[in-house]
Amino acid sequence: MKMINTQSVWRPDKDEVVVEHGAVATAHPIAAQVGVDVLKSGGNAVDAAVATGFCLNVIEPWNSSVAGHGQMIVHMTGEGRSVAVDYGHRAPKAARADMFRVIGQTVQGNGIYEVEDRANAMGHLSVGVPGVTAGMCRAHELFGTLPLERLLEPAVHYAREGFEADPHTCLTIARNMPKLVRYGEAARVFLPDGYPPAPGARVVQRDLADTLERIGREGKDGLHRGEIAATIDEEMRRHRGVLSAQDLGNYEAQVLDPVRTSYRGHELLGSPAPAGMITTLQTLNILESFDLGRLEHGSPEHLHLFIEAARHAFADRYSFVGDPDFGSAPLDGILSSEYAWEIARSIDSATAKLEEEREAQPWVAYADSPLHDPWRYDPQARPEGALPTSPPSEGDCTTHFSVIDRDRNMVACTQTAVAQFGSGVVVPGTGVLLSNGMTVFNPMPGSANSIAGFKRGLNNMTPLMVLRDGRPFLTVGAPGGRRIMCRMAHVISNVVDFGMGMQEAITAPSVDAAERETFVDHRIDTETVETLARMGHNVEVVPEPFTGGGFSRPRGVMIDPDTGILRAGVQPIGPDEARGY
Repeated sequence: MKMINTQSVWRPDKDEVVVEHGAVATAHPIAAQVGVDVLKSGGNAVDAAVATGFCLNVIEPWNSSVAGHGQMIVHMTGEGRSVAVDYGHRAPKAARADMFRVIGQTVQGNGIYEVEDRANAMGHLSVGVPGVTAGMCRAHELFGTLPLERLLEPAVHYAREGFEADPHTCLTIARNMPKLVRYGEAARVFLPDGYPPAPGARVVQRDLADTLERIGREGKDGLHRGEIAATIDEEMRRHRGVLSAQDLGNYEAQVLDPVRTSYRGHELLGSPAPAGMITTLQTLNILESFDLGRLEHGSPEHLHLFIEAARHAFADRYSFVGDPDFGSAPLDGILSSEYAWEIARSIDSATAKLEEEREAQPWVAYADSPLHDPWRYDPQARPEGALPTSPPSEGDCTTHFSVIDRDRNMVACTQTAVAQFGSGVVVPGTGVLLSNGMTVFNPMPGSANSIAGFKRGLNNMTPLMVLRDGRPFLTVGAPGGRRIMCRMAHVISNVVDFGMGMQEAITAPSVDAAERETFVDHRIDTETVETLARMGHNVEVVPEPFTGGGFSRPRGVMIDPDTGILRAGVQPIGPDEARGY
């Protein structure tokens, strides 16, 4: 019988970068080359990451900003040292749990509640305390070898002289016109003559170039103190924002020990902040009880187990996770291997039991009646019940880059403006785009993720690092909102369980279980999709559009354990690029 195929399927891919000395995987060819040039000139992985990150603030302003938020995992091979640099979302000191008027429930924005005038998502009241400049400068202070001013030269150049807008840039600016027009300075910068740039036109940000030069000379204080901080403070006061110059001056990036778990003999390192890593690591902890390697990759049996493990992890995320500095969160219990084994034993290999039990949006249902009890595995005392944590929104409004240098130092760094073009507010005279960090909090009082002054908000960033036999192996991360976490677990499993290289692990079709529907990559064959549906999964086939918004967009670099050669890969769709030498 002849094979019948009733539909054309687009299967894009990119060549894996295979090099000897150093590699950078990032969102844009310009930023990738900036990082490689730093490595070639004698800089280490942190130097390259700092140069790449500041460059992305210029050429990818919808996803990244000097006033955005981020997390970085660093492994320095010579020192045998790994650290997490947390410069994530914090609320201004004057922020209050009841500062926004909730007018209903929604599946947009913060994930549960709709706020009047979307004030937690756009405009001056949505602005959180910036972290990117402080975080990058702190990483440089710890591990950098080249002068900071030199590392910022490429970002200053592309801000002052401009960069050519590619079709992706033009389309992204066009899609955000309503937000940019609403706040005049943003429109002046990104909508010259009132319209988005045409392909090939130069996007120029001269005020930002001046600010970047100041940061190069003064470090963190170039943004967080002095003239720039005073200008931001004045802009906030003028428009009833709550971010203050004192918030800026008091902000410090935290240098912490990474959270560590293991997966089939590999050590996994992530940020200890209330971010996406805990859900990715819990998913892998549960999957470790199953011998995935004996299954066919992408088969119904494989995908069913992955979906079920992820759904259990998201159930705990939506019920329990928040900033542990502002209330008890059972993070140790959630990552307990005994707890993972208990959950794994409850998974039916043939039936999607969670789909049968939960019919509302998962974050509402799981919070009203938690599915599990991680407190039994946590050393802390059990607190009284709380409202749902309210997960931050999905979307392609983040950036990630991964770096390995000649000495096999590694960096995984994820940064975000939170929503595309953040709050929409560019501070006049500075070029600084302020992020809308308040949208990651639950605007209702009483939850683990409710607003409090200087509290960290729950976010989706998941930069990950993997060590093998105590030595650096790979580093990976992605933009993509809620859909980052499943994709990171997929990539790690693809490498460890199925022996894939970096590019193949990223390109492979994916599924996502962050929401009520299980999103299935359109490249997965129809028979498998139908089998998953018969098993009880509420499946929705999702394409991977050029503009993003399908699944998350991984970027990673790894060391081939047999040859020591570096392999780098990126999402095959869009301008993402890896380069090396």
